[in-house]
Amino acid sequence: MNFFVRALVLLACFASIDAAAARVLNNCTTISDPGPYVLGRNITANGDCFVVAADFVTVDLGGFVVSGNGTGSAFLEQLAVGRRGVTIRDGTITGFSSAVFMLNSGVTVERIQATGNSFNAISAGDTSTVRNCQVLGNGGAGVALGQRGLVTGSTINDNQGTGVNVGLGSSVIGNAVGRNVVGISTAEGGLVVNNISRNNSSYGISMDCPGAAIANTTSNNLGNNFNQVGVGTCDPNTADCCVVNEHNSTI
Repeated sequence: MNFFVRALVLLACFASIDAAAARVLNNCTTISDPGPYVLGRNITANGDCFVVAADFVTVDLGGFVVSGNGTGSAFLEQLAVGRRGVTIRDGTITGFSSAVFMLNSGVTVERIQATGNSFNAISAGDTSTVRNCQVLGNGGAGVALGQRGLVTGSTINDNQGTGVNVGLGSSVIGNAVGRNVVGISTAEGGLVVNNISRNNSSYGISMDCPGAAIANTTSNNLGNNFNQVGVGTCDPNTADCCVVNEHNSTI
């Protein structure tokens, strides 16, 4: 057997091992064991779909769609039990009350399109991350995270609540946000960098003190483009401004 044939055989073996390691989900279920899971097809749910009842779970939607009937959540955690190391990635979630509802978890949501859900699209607890997602046309907030969260690289448009709403010490970096109520809202200690927030029906960016807003573009928001909570419109040249406001563009 020549070198190239041996290499192809080895690659096929590694691929089969990887496929075997990930358990395939073809129906809504409770996930009770840690490890990788992958969807095997599009899934339609009546109410809640996947209940995460274990730590260190990764669910890869594999480009498939999880659809609801207007109620429940596509992904939620076992009631009142915080989970560690949960990742949900690579697919579309639509038609639920919430796409992801995991308020006690440090969860990572990446490359998910959450659209057409009736309440908050992605709600997650402290130290959670939402990256490279599309969160479009949901009935509540687009992304709502607890303390020390991160929202980055995402498009968050046309939601009927706040586009991005994050807790103490969180970071909002490099997102395109528009046509929500408030575009971006952060609690104390927030870092808001290199975002675009336009055409929201209230504020473009609203921040508690102290915090930092750097290199953002805010324009055409019906309220103030930038609002400092407790003070109002913030002039960084005055002593009462406790949000560092550097190199931002407002129109």
